Amino acid sequence: MSPSGEAAPAARDVVVGFETYARSGAALVFAADLAGRLRVRLRVVHVVDSADYPGDPDLAGSDLETRHVRDALAGHRADVERALADFAGEWSYAEETGDALHRITAIAHECDALMIVVGGPATGPGSLLHRWSERSVARALAGHAERPVLVVPGHPPPADVDDAHSP
Repeated sequence: MSPSGEAAPAARDVVVGFETYARSGAALVFAADLAGRLRVRLRVVHVVDSADYPGDPDLAGSDLETRHVRDALAGHRADVERALADFAGEWSYAEETGDALHRITAIAHECDALMIVVGGPATGPGSLLHRWSERSVARALAGHAERPVLVVPGHPPPADVDDAHSP
């Protein structure tokens, strides 16, 4: 019960966007920990993108491309299942097609999610090409989502950062 005597609202989900990059794995682990602490359901969403395709134009539309995509998607789901093997809470996994920003925000809206969790934008040597070829879902969500967005970095801060703030 709330202080006003009304029943407390039902728990809301945490939605996490999952892709093939390490920063997304960090977001999945963080979101699972958060959902477990809050005792809410975790909704893992993978939006099929160019990384799921073989990148060989000669395979476009072929049975080999179809098998490659099917295998890639099965591999993503297996990665999520392994990462959540010790997660005691309720979770679901969905593969979506279309624009990642719109699909993730639509799912978050449908379940009245508490928040959306995603991995941070690409960094490192390959990030320039990635930023040029595909927009950052994290940046787009932060600018357009109607609910809180938590962006998780792909790697922990260096050990000396914590030491610098010690008394």
